[in-house]
Amino acid sequence: MFGFSFIDRLILSLLAPSIHEHLHISDTQLGILFGMGFGVVYALMGLPLAHLLDKHRRVPLVAAGVALWSLCTVASGFAPNFLSLIFLRSGVAIGEAVLSPAVISIIADLFPRDKRVLPTTIYTAVGAVMYTGALVFGGLMFQLATGMSASLGLEAWQITFVLVGLPGLLLAPLLLLTVPEPVRVGDIKAEEFATVSQAWAYFRGERRLYGGLFLGAAAISICNSAKIAWVPTLLIRSHGMHPSQAGYMFGTVGLLSGFIGAITWPSVVRFWTARGRKDALITVFAIALTISWICFGLVGFMRSLTFLFVAIGIGGFFSAALAVLVPILIQMVTPGRMRGRAMALYLTATGLVGLGLGPPLAALISDQFFKGQFAIGYGLAALIFVTGPFASLAIWSIRGPYRTALDKAEVLEEL
Repeated sequence: MFGFSFIDRLILSLLAPSIHEHLHISDTQLGILFGMGFGVVYALMGLPLAHLLDKHRRVPLVAAGVALWSLCTVASGFAPNFLSLIFLRSGVAIGEAVLSPAVISIIADLFPRDKRVLPTTIYTAVGAVMYTGALVFGGLMFQLATGMSASLGLEAWQITFVLVGLPGLLLAPLLLLTVPEPVRVGDIKAEEFATVSQAWAYFRGERRLYGGLFLGAAAISICNSAKIAWVPTLLIRSHGMHPSQAGYMFGTVGLLSGFIGAITWPSVVRFWTARGRKDALITVFAIALTISWICFGLVGFMRSLTFLFVAIGIGGFFSAALAVLVPILIQMVTPGRMRGRAMALYLTATGLVGLGLGPPLAALISDQFFKGQFAIGYGLAALIFVTGPFASLAIWSIRGPYRTALDKAEVLEEL
């Protein structure tokens, strides 16, 4: 499910040039589709949905979310204009906002503290891999849709939306019928954080930790969201690639580097922690995200495709730390009845700020300050080199609060 969610979420980046041509939608409007159409709605819906998840059964809500985002993806293939695409992308966002808060909460209930890292890593590794690897599947679907276009009387981009949305419509009822609801464990008291005011009091008390984490995650997500939105367009416009070829190349490099990174960073953290470094997770995270945004910023200046894909690969390897380490951090320091909401706040930060601002700002900078076939690359680089340093500083600042919160969590789980 998590893998299909990334395909439905990111397919727009591969189809952007075709949608631009057939629906006469500008780059700034396409950026808004990534941002306001998906990212802002995803962010705003995450917290109220997570509040429900922390209080009620999670599996039926996840099944409903899968069905909703898949149906809206299919319907996007028949959208006649910009406004209808915004409406449907919002439906995709609402459906996907349920998934990760529910799964992170469920994993924490299924495994004890010392055994959560592996299942969480497996789940989050799918996100790290599919963040660009989804475009491999998207490129395959676009190629298949191109062959079907003439016989069906539809454009290839329209058929692609239908093809990538259909699997979720089959998975939703299967999930509801086959996955049992796990019993919640790990709470200090069953209803300690049941109300909004109790949850707010907890986050206020840990504001240094969560504030720095969410600010840093939001800033690096601006870089990552802009990269995933516009690098396929850069490859198509500036380097002459066919959309399916761009999907294969960009997706394959991202898939391999993301997979290697996803299995590497938790192991590095465990190794360093076992040798007495309690803030190993934060230190590794800060170093990895710094190298990632430097690499992604350089992509916008590359004229050589070889060097461009090398930069994407190195950046993807280090960027995987964001996907795998933040959920582990939340599980390690957050009380049981707060994990869904903590995860939702993280996704709110990355969605509202990252997806909401990254793609449209890169396009706006490109439109306003640069000209020519490489303009979108320059806009992307300018945005990343402004926001990246802020992300590094924010994450580096929470080493102390993380150590304190980790000590508290370990004591409480022993009670």
